[in-house]
Amino acid sequence: MELTNPDYWKSLINIGFTKILVLKVLSCGPNHGYGILRELKSITDGCCVPTFGSIYPILKELTKHGYVEVKEDKQLKGAQKRRVYTLTEQGLKAYETAVEAWRSTIPYIYKAIENNELIFLEDIKTRLSNKSNK
Repeated sequence: MELTNPDYWKSLINIGFTKILVLKVLSCGPNHGYGILRELKSITDGCCVPTFGSIYPILKELTKHGYVEVKEDKQLKGAQKRRVYTLTEQGLKAYETAVEAWRSTIPYIYKAIENNELIFLEDIKTRLSNKSNK
């Protein structure tokens, strides 16, 4: 765990954010795994894009708990079947609940980070510098 690596923090944010984004994509209509990833990349400008290895466990969990239904779809003759995921009514309620939870939390997160951030960071740097000079 490297706390000074921005990728570490982005990964943590991505983990927490991915489930609501998957629900958001599926609230627009049925989609398959690759399509969901493509949409996530588009709506986040590439900032919060999970990997196949992280999105499929989320889809499996959502399916297991009844938030998403999955059907196999064969697009072209001879083509591989692909799984198409559809949000259920329970999934739509979960998405609405998640949106409200995020909306009520984000202003406080933003405030905690942005409020006097530069003064706060400079104060920390000064205190650390003073400690090392002793």
